[in-house]
Amino acid sequence: MASRKDYYDILGIRRGATEEEIEKAYQKLARTYQTAPHPGNKTTDFRFKEILEAYETLSDKNRRERYDRLGLDVPFQEGFWEVGLDEGDEENSLEGFEDFWEQGSKGGNPGVFQGVERGRDIHFTLEIDLASAVRGVVKKVQILKENPCSVCQGEGFFAGGPQKLCSLCGGAGQIQVGLPPSAFCIGCDRCRGTGKVSLQRCEACSGKGRIQQRIWVPIRVPPGVDDHCRLYFSRMGNKARRGGPRGDLVAEVRVKKHPVLERKGEDLHLELPLAVWEAALGAEVEVPTLGGKIKVKVPAGTQSGEAIRVPEGGIPLLGGSGRGDLVISPKIWVPRRVDKKSRELLEELRRHLLVDPANRRGRPGKPGREK
Repeated sequence: MASRKDYYDILGIRRGATEEEIEKAYQKLARTYQTAPHPGNKTTDFRFKEILEAYETLSDKNRRERYDRLGLDVPFQEGFWEVGLDEGDEENSLEGFEDFWEQGSKGGNPGVFQGVERGRDIHFTLEIDLASAVRGVVKKVQILKENPCSVCQGEGFFAGGPQKLCSLCGGAGQIQVGLPPSAFCIGCDRCRGTGKVSLQRCEACSGKGRIQQRIWVPIRVPPGVDDHCRLYFSRMGNKARRGGPRGDLVAEVRVKKHPVLERKGEDLHLELPLAVWEAALGAEVEVPTLGGKIKVKVPAGTQSGEAIRVPEGGIPLLGGSGRGDLVISPKIWVPRRVDKKSRELLEELRRHLLVDPANRRGRPGKPGREK
């Protein structure tokens, strides 16, 4: 549906929201308006249709991409004019759309929409280590940014040079979208609504109207980001033509693997080798963390696979309060070679404890009782 409405604002979400966030926002608003205290109210019904319209556009990948690029959703969808109420109904007439047609028209022609192009987003990959992902960091990155060509003022051609009719619109300067009676026109993007294209391109920008430039920008990474997380920096992308809004700067985070720590959700996991006697008798051992080594008490009788948790030793919640835990997984170390004295001690320990940790038939069994 052609519209200048801000679908992200209607659903109360940020630009670049995930599919899950879009679904969650829609379900919340839908429940609110479907259970409104005055069902059948025309204002409430119209508001719900707006919410549904925004959800249908943003939940569809192709329609959302077109909406983000052009600022509207075209071509016409079935039922476009069915949004309105009865003729003369002030609450749901086309009042309020006048500025849409007025600003979108070219040369005062009603119904001719000159699409306002949004600036292109700048995408780049930002690689950080696990410590920076946990604590947050400010990094300077080099990006490739486009600026309007100063020679041709961003036009890509010389206006005074030879011209020919635009082959895309046939010289009309506009392209019809849809079929009558619901048809409307958009300005031709190739000739920019003039009906003619120049034959003399600007040599400085090769007819693109843009000059690429590498610049350094500071990027603030918040604490708690994860691998493949995308950070959106609004209006820091490329400039748009015809006075449209700038694009966004989009950073895709890559978190390098840590040599001993592994992230799982908001928890940090560490595998800790323990000697048999440390696991059996208990011990106080040093373990590495992102902030340095800390001492952790290992309870007597610790088994492989049992987790030792250090509260709030993990990852801070992104955009929230609190943090995960440091989860230590003991791994019992057994010597591969033993001397005569050690073997005698182990044989004595076996006879003394009389422990059968596994069923001899190959199935897991319950350990015997110590005597």
